[in-house]
Amino acid sequence: MAYNRVNKLRMYKKIVALTNEHYDEDILNSYAKIWRLYIYPVYPVSYSHYMKIIGTSNLERLLEEEEKAHGRWEDPRQGKLF
Repeated sequence: MAYNRVNKLRMYKKIVALTNEHYDEDILNSYAKIWRLYIYPVYPVSYSHYMKIIGTSNLERLLEEEEKAHGRWEDPRQGKLF
């Protein structure tokens, strides 16, 4: 099966949602605190990669395009359970 970015973009979407949920403008190092307390224990990404994820624009559009391009892959040889 070929590589596709759908799962990675879904993970990015969850990371951005967690960041938006816990972000506080009053705290000086808010992104570092969020990464240390909420992101890194669950998702194994470095802080520099985390900052790239936060800076990704049009994440929703990218995810939608990838889902359209790849869709749900089904093997015709695989039997149906139901």
